[in-house]
Amino acid sequence: MDPYGTEEDQIKALKQWWARNGSSTLIGVGLALALVFGWQWWQQRQQGASEQAAVTYQQLLQAVDAAATDPIQGTTAAHLATQLKELNPGSRYADYASLMLARLHVGKNELIAAETELRALLERQPDVARGALATRIDGLLGRYADPQLGALARVRLARVLLALGRSDDALAVLDAAGTDDFAVEKLELRGDILSRRNDTAGAITAYRAAVERAGSREGTTASRLLQLKLQELELGEPAAGAAPAAADPAAADATTPDTGATKQ
Repeated sequence: MDPYGTEEDQIKALKQWWARNGSSTLIGVGLALALVFGWQWWQQRQQGASEQAAVTYQQLLQAVDAAATDPIQGTTAAHLATQLKELNPGSRYADYASLMLARLHVGKNELIAAETELRALLERQPDVARGALATRIDGLLGRYADPQLGALARVRLARVLLALGRSDDALAVLDAAGTDDFAVEKLELRGDILSRRNDTAGAITAYRAAVERAGSREGTTASRLLQLKLQELELGEPAAGAAPAAADPAAADATTPDTGATKQ
């Protein structure tokens, strides 16, 4: 015989089930709704923050470009970069802002401040090759790692250290590189450092390696300045182009992080 054969029995069984499970069911439904709406709110908030950061970063790029002729724009750029770091910590834009701040410090000959900024960035974004699985997990968790950005910070840090006269520290920074990103720039900078230390043979070796590495990259050739440095050392003359490159640690770094924004 059907134990719920009558309507009264079915209603009674339903009441008994609800008495046992009603509270937990309501809690479960409430939690599910909270998760759904909370996730939507978080996504919208993140999207809004990202859009605002992109606008601020564009303003930062414009201010940095204008700072070359207008000192007031340099102050504006520093303010925007600091704002990006404070409002979007751990984001790509915050790290790009660190690069900009270091560049601004170098422009004002504040090399110690530039060193501090670049070391902090390199600590956040070490130039260590990462596997596809680790990259995927970071993406799912909303984190990101950019070894190429770390490699760029390493090159600029070594330039700053050389400009400070700390050639040993500059070489140590280059020796600690974890990837081959910016290999030509690293080799050329090593040549600059060794030339500054009057290690002509070592500088020639580094410059030659840079020229060869540049020639091995499709569509690229060694810069004219690099070739001149090598030729002058091979002829037994001072590397006339080496000193200016070392003295301007933020200069002419043609590589800019790909943000879809105007290049710095």
